[in-house]
Amino acid sequence: MTRRDYFIVAACMAVMVILSLPLTGSMTDDTYIHMQYARNLADAGELSFNRGDPTYGATSPLWVFLLSIVYRLGGDMAHWSRILSLFFGVASAYMVYRLALGIGMGRYLSALAAAIFSSEAWVIRWSSVGMESSFAVFIVIAVIISSLGATRSSARSLLFGSLLFLAYLVRPEALLLFPLAVISFMIFRGSAGLLRRFRWLFVYLPAMAVWLIMIKGHTGTWFPLTAGAKQGNIDLSAIILTRAVVPARIITATVGLPLAVLVLFLLFGIFCNRKLLFIDDERKRPGIFLSLIWIFALPAAYLLIDFQIISRYLIPVSPFIIVLGTASAAVFFEHYLRRSSKIILSLFAALVMIQNVIFLNIVVVEPTKAFSDGLQKVLVKMGIYLSENSDRDDLVAAPDIGAIGYYSGRRILDLGGLVSPEINKMRSAVDYETLIDRGDYLIFGADYFLDRSTEPMRFSGRVIKGIAFTPVMSGTVSNLGIRQPSEVTYVLYRLDNISDGAGP
Repeated sequence: MTRRDYFIVAACMAVMVILSLPLTGSMTDDTYIHMQYARNLADAGELSFNRGDPTYGATSPLWVFLLSIVYRLGGDMAHWSRILSLFFGVASAYMVYRLALGIGMGRYLSALAAAIFSSEAWVIRWSSVGMESSFAVFIVIAVIISSLGATRSSARSLLFGSLLFLAYLVRPEALLLFPLAVISFMIFRGSAGLLRRFRWLFVYLPAMAVWLIMIKGHTGTWFPLTAGAKQGNIDLSAIILTRAVVPARIITATVGLPLAVLVLFLLFGIFCNRKLLFIDDERKRPGIFLSLIWIFALPAAYLLIDFQIISRYLIPVSPFIIVLGTASAAVFFEHYLRRSSKIILSLFAALVMIQNVIFLNIVVVEPTKAFSDGLQKVLVKMGIYLSENSDRDDLVAAPDIGAIGYYSGRRILDLGGLVSPEINKMRSAVDYETLIDRGDYLIFGADYFLDRSTEPMRFSGRVIKGIAFTPVMSGTVSNLGIRQPSEVTYVLYRLDNISDGAGP
């Protein structure tokens, strides 16, 4: 890295910061979930949403740990979560540049890849709302960079294993990188022996074993409850093609052109019997192949288990689509259009960036700001209301638990199943709407119920299983995001048991 390289990276970082400015101050409800976990970790030394009830509902323990440090130091977690999130998003542009240089793309192509990444709309969106998503992008890139030199020395191999483990603590999907890495180092042997190729296992496997034993003993579960809450049934029938619509729309909206170029180049290479991509250094081939199969394996895994996909779950593949797509375009154009290759590649990068900027400002910004405003005006206020008007031992049943739990200080029954294992088990047998309509959750003795629906006051005056629903507060949120753009109403109900004559 020369002074010129740092200037290029700084320019790309500046682009990302500028594009993120319209989203300044935005938050999501999940941000408050991490903050609640962080506060309990700092105060009670436990991974829990409800104090005294450890649960593996936080999918990013390492992010929770970082926020707990902020809390212990007296910092505003809401403010610092956004700072850290944007920091890792911007730092990821630097990592993309380093990755591109590392695989031999040269300064010009590396600059194009970093510039494209700096405009990636989904990365900017999730780097601006205080979530761990940008941290996941950053550390997955670090994993791939370290894999490029994993066979060169013991230190580099152990670094790769350590980063691979830490990636799992940032996002559970990173567990998929482990079998993919084994496959990659098995296929591309080169001149390195078996021990040199797999020394990283000596740090990864013990670290993973220790973590699983600790988290099982602490929370009672091996893996995050997200898997049960957002996962459907494995189905290999043609229905999997209909599931592919959502991830396809998410990916093509921002990096569709680099992905198309990458796929076409791979097909071209297969049919023309060319070598994999453009890698001459055999020591780097396992890492390049790992990044390549990661692009396709992660969405495929989501489709296979019928996971409820949102955009932030897919952005860890975006850097590699951009880098390998740009590299593929360069190989193709330099071979067939040598004199015009730089002009065409510049136009290629410009088109992708323009697409991202337009998509960001037309599709992403307003829904994100609308939900963030609604979150503050409705859910935060409801949490404050409960803090001031309910008993300390009251139980609140809610589908969106972050702001309600963080501001109310009350115990939360998570109807999404993320932090409530008992609901998670119910959700394996019935869907969310059935559970709500039948009032199955009422057996846990909830004192309040937060409803989220496009039908306002749908439970007002109803009696279910001897429980009367009395609305005490309501508010409308204009947008829940791109997947649910319609207006929804949140209604907070007080639940009164009238089956035995008890009243309010």
